[in-house]
Amino acid sequence: MGLYQDITESSELFQAIDKRLGPEKTNLVRKAFDVASRMHEGQKRLSGEPYIIHPMNVASILDELGLDERAIAAGLLHDVVEDTSYSKEDMAKEFGEDIADLVEGVTKISEIKSQSKESEAAENIRKMLMATIKDVRVMLIKLADKTHNVRTLKFQPPEKQKRIAKEVLSLYAPIAGRLGVYKVKFELEDLAFQAIHPEEYQEIKKRVAAKKSERDEYIDKIKIILKQRLAEINIEAKMDGRAKHFYSIYRKMVTKEKTFSEIFDLRAVRIITNEIKDCYGVLGIVHTLWTPIPGRFKDYIATPKTNLYQSLHTTVFGPDGRPMEVQIRTKEMNAIAENGIAAHWAYKESSNLSKISLSMQPGLENAFRLKWLEVLKSWQDPNLDSKEFLEELQYDLHEDEVFVFTPKGEIVEMQKGATVLDYAFRIHTDVGIHARGGKVNGRMVTLRTELKSGDQVEIITEKSAKPSPIWLRIVKTPSARQKLRQYFRKLQEENQRETIASVLDQQNQVYDENAIKEIKKVKIKKPSKTNPNKPEKKEFGVSVAGWTDVPVRIASCCTPIPGDEIIGFITRGRGVSVHKKDCDTANKQLEWMKTIPVRWDGPGEPIPVQIEVRARDVQGIYLSMVECISNTETNILEAGASSHPNGTLTAKFMLEVDHLDQLKEILDNLRLIEGVIFAERVKK
Repeated sequence: MGLYQDITESSELFQAIDKRLGPEKTNLVRKAFDVASRMHEGQKRLSGEPYIIHPMNVASILDELGLDERAIAAGLLHDVVEDTSYSKEDMAKEFGEDIADLVEGVTKISEIKSQSKESEAAENIRKMLMATIKDVRVMLIKLADKTHNVRTLKFQPPEKQKRIAKEVLSLYAPIAGRLGVYKVKFELEDLAFQAIHPEEYQEIKKRVAAKKSERDEYIDKIKIILKQRLAEINIEAKMDGRAKHFYSIYRKMVTKEKTFSEIFDLRAVRIITNEIKDCYGVLGIVHTLWTPIPGRFKDYIATPKTNLYQSLHTTVFGPDGRPMEVQIRTKEMNAIAENGIAAHWAYKESSNLSKISLSMQPGLENAFRLKWLEVLKSWQDPNLDSKEFLEELQYDLHEDEVFVFTPKGEIVEMQKGATVLDYAFRIHTDVGIHARGGKVNGRMVTLRTELKSGDQVEIITEKSAKPSPIWLRIVKTPSARQKLRQYFRKLQEENQRETIASVLDQQNQVYDENAIKEIKKVKIKKPSKTNPNKPEKKEFGVSVAGWTDVPVRIASCCTPIPGDEIIGFITRGRGVSVHKKDCDTANKQLEWMKTIPVRWDGPGEPIPVQIEVRARDVQGIYLSMVECISNTETNILEAGASSHPNGTLTAKFMLEVDHLDQLKEILDNLRLIEGVIFAERVKK
């Protein structure tokens, strides 16, 4: 049995809807039920029940979510067009275009089958999500449909049970969370968990039941204490214990490597007030009674989540000295916390279906809708290949958020783990492309600095600054990674054109005019989308006169790295020797050795580079240097330091670097360390 009560009689459904929406609107639902009953007559579910039981329960869930009568009618009719002779035209004529469109949207989602090929699966999921752009009720009906189907999963063959359950955990439950319909999300997760790990599910269920009396006793104690103190300041509130659902307990046990007792012993209390101001009054009382744990307070009332969720969260040391989570919100916020976007979707039959009316907190739902559409439209980007799409989808659906501020005080929502560079691309692609560094809370930081809620972020840009390949390791959000990949694809194409032009210029000196004309007819093929993601590493990532299969040797006198301006010399028996253009040895060789055009061409093996750092000889300075380099994920091959009589220290490091920008980042970071006098690359 799920969080919603399964129904077997139509009278139960009509009674519940009539109580909420009134007899006139219930008549439309009755009419839909009559059509669905007639068209599904004689059909059976795998459970042996009459088929009509399924759409009845879908409609019941939609009623529980508070949807309008047209969505409920569509829920009753959602399988009619797909499974019977009743057409969309018939439905539009009898019920109107809006209900027919809702049913068609759900039908299109239902037609999407799980695919073995990643590209086909990605495209099908993309189509499914696009169906919600026109009307998000399409997805809410599909979630209700999926919920009842998963409740009856036990009638499916074992392998199919697990396949459907995995799909629910990876896609449908997270979408329910994104829409804020947590009541559905939690039920889907628990039912899917039961199908995939039945033994673990039963064990957790048994242990939760064994702790119930202890938990209830604890909550009663909290209620008595709080009720007395709140009465003193005239605040009315309801309190209950917030029991964790089974899948949440299991996931935390696995990901955090904790025991059941460690997870379950964390008490949780929810306090529901009448007004917003009372939420903060309750918070004050809670923090007066029990010591708050630093860093565990979150104000989602002031900064709501994109799925409309609002609440105050805090964790305190409760009466028994153990941590206790407390959530404080109003009745309206609690309705949204359970039903999300469904809580206040009030459609007028005569109005445009894309409009939302809101009974409280004007504009909040419209802001949600705009954010949801923004996410959906980003998934429509034709430049996203299958892997990138699935990567971005999973990130957007599963990750938590942090809220940061622009220098003007505007709130920007970022995904947890996002860096300063991610923020730069979130503001604008050009800001990201030309980002040089950043300030967080007024302090200079590097682009790879991870952001936390409450940070005020400012991006420092330079027109000459350009992305380097190592930025793909710095960014954590798929959207920023996608923009970088697009930049490198374009750059790769431009470089390929320049290289061919350079080769042709040389060939003009050798070949006759007719041959040159033929060569210049060659068209450049655009690089494959997937090539920048998984490039084939060459030994040093250097192409010679447009060719990549010529033996190349990096000159040890100057050890150029990708990003340096380079020049190539043809040697006898050793291929092409590559030098920095400003290398003293190279300048001398120009007089007697033959040169050939060379350029950096994609990632190669890391190249050893030596740097020297001079600093005041104070305690911990050398360790700070090592940590600074390690934080950039750079391999240190050799390291050493020596002290001087004047109170300074010289440190030398041999590093493996992939690109000049990586080296610049390391040197810039070292210069930010208090006490560092200079940090430079060693010229051999």
